[in-house]
Amino acid sequence: MSVLRIATLVVSAVSGGVVIGRKLLADQVQRKKAALVERAGAEVRQRIRTQAREFVIDHLRRFSIALLVKAGMLLGVVALERLGVLPGWLYGAMLLALITAFVARDVYVSWPTLSFAVRELRKNGWRPRFTVAEIIAAQTFDEVLAESSQQPQLWHEDLLLALAGEKRDKLVEDIANEVSSIARGISWPTLKPYFLTGVAMTVMLSALYFGFAWLALHGLVI
Repeated sequence: MSVLRIATLVVSAVSGGVVIGRKLLADQVQRKKAALVERAGAEVRQRIRTQAREFVIDHLRRFSIALLVKAGMLLGVVALERLGVLPGWLYGAMLLALITAFVARDVYVSWPTLSFAVRELRKNGWRPRFTVAEIIAAQTFDEVLAESSQQPQLWHEDLLLALAGEKRDKLVEDIANEVSSIARGISWPTLKPYFLTGVAMTVMLSALYFGFAWLALHGLVI
């Protein structure tokens, strides 16, 4: 907005046409607000998709490495038993010890995430979809407020907002609420494939533990 345009709006707002000038300013503020919400909503959609994809790729990489290491150690014990190096009872005991250590390590690493998830689920009535949407919406709201607070506050913008009957903090909060509503609406459909990936990884790990636990118990019984 040019300085001349600002001066014209200010003059119209403080002269005899106060009502007309105020309405014109208010309309411009609302149009700018709608544009900001639309742009921020598009950025939020892309950010959620990108962050979710990077999160899953990183966890898949670490999960694959950990799975290979665990399977290798367990298969090493099985190989020693097949070669006759380990008696049956020691073979079973070593498998159970390794599985116990692996499960304890998994619980320790996952505990912050698990405790947070359980706490949020309890707060939202054990509704996973609603919980995911609320977590994403709350994070988006905080991010919008944080990013807005870092923007420079220009005197003429504050003046125009005041003449339009708006307050900057209230306007920013309204924008943050609307953008967080956008995030709430797209969170589950966007994140659903990644949650299914997490479920698949859990099933694979559980199958590994169950299989070797059966071998361990079989060795102990024999």
